[in-house]
Amino acid sequence: MSNQPAVGNTKAIYAAPAYIEPGAGVSKNFGFIRHVTIAMTLGIGLGMVWKSWHWNEKRFIAQYYADLAKKETREANERQAELQAKFKALEEELLS
Repeated sequence: MSNQPAVGNTKAIYAAPAYIEPGAGVSKNFGFIRHVTIAMTLGIGLGMVWKSWHWNEKRFIAQYYADLAKKETREANERQAELQAKFKALEEELLS
């Protein structure tokens, strides 16, 4: 069988060798299970890193607000003690 058309004067270009055969470019070592396993391992590993980073950020923020609450409580107690000292001084001044 030749690459020439059967019709008389008609010319056509047959470039069969220029095309890739079906399946010619496919890797012979492709393993679906292996690729899925690698992807899942990377996904779980990066997910754990991401989650631990979020837990650390959450702990840092919670610690900040806990320290802020302690500071505000300490300052409120100091103001209360200062007011009580002033009232005591005023009371002693008025009673003397």
